[in-house]
Amino acid sequence: MSKTLSMTLLATMALAACGGDGSADISGTGSLSIGVTDAPVDDADAVVVTFTAVELLGGDDAVQQRFDLDDPQQIDLLSLQGTDSELLVNGESVPVGTYDQVRLIVDAPAPSCNNPAPPFASFITIDGVQNPLVVPSGNTSGLKVQGPLTVAQGGATAYTVDFDLRKAIAERGNTGCFNLRPVLRVVDNAEVGTLTGTVDGDLLSQSSCTADTISGEGAAVYLYNGADVSPEDAFGDAPEALLTTALLSPLEDGSGDFSYTVGFLLAGDYTAAFTCQAADDAPETDDAVEFDPIANVSIVVDTETTQNFDLAAQEEETMPGN
Repeated sequence: MSKTLSMTLLATMALAACGGDGSADISGTGSLSIGVTDAPVDDADAVVVTFTAVELLGGDDAVQQRFDLDDPQQIDLLSLQGTDSELLVNGESVPVGTYDQVRLIVDAPAPSCNNPAPPFASFITIDGVQNPLVVPSGNTSGLKVQGPLTVAQGGATAYTVDFDLRKAIAERGNTGCFNLRPVLRVVDNAEVGTLTGTVDGDLLSQSSCTADTISGEGAAVYLYNGADVSPEDAFGDAPEALLTTALLSPLEDGSGDFSYTVGFLLAGDYTAAFTCQAADDAPETDDAVEFDPIANVSIVVDTETTQNFDLAAQEEETMPGN
């Protein structure tokens, strides 16, 4: 993917004058790559966003580096599940140092959504119909992701921006338009591991479930920062504890069981919780979604951690208060 690298002159002068205070040090350069991946959303066939540029900012919110994409990249975020990602910036040379924020500049419809008609630069497809996707300030200040992003002298650094679409998309009344206000996080690819596992198909056959027992649609694994997190509490008092989610894929062995994968996880302790009521979790409402089984997992750098969910585990008390 070719890029045109544009450096803001005022920002370059500011970099030379400072350093060590959240701004980059221009005494050397390193290689930087930035990609995107996605945590899924229910009831959508595609979530397509057109990216036009990537900006790196310092502690004073000044644009220090800007990468204008020679060709806008139209990416279906729903195709980037688990450990899949798509590069926007690939091996570009940038001044070494720490950048406080990355901004993804996108091409999206204007806020006015009167009688929208395709084609759209950015859109969500539901039941085969394209609907315009509005990204407020997306083509100006862009989608903002807090860092830090550190580039080492002579090193090759790669980061991935993770979109959590489950908490990001809401319809704009009856206009036929949808707002995209994604919850974003950025991770250093050299510091991440992967969570994967299987889900017992019998978990989807219980009377309380609203998920499809064949496709797995409407069921998900939720991942929370820290061990022993109560998912029910996180819905109310501590919503920031929810890090990301993963949908299920039917296994090809005919067992009726499913698999899931969560990629780009920083090393540390997490709480993984299964629900067969994920379709009832709407971002604009406070839904009563049940989670069971629940398990603590530890992620190790460059390692695949396995956590399976089965009916037997659901019958055990895995956490106090469940």
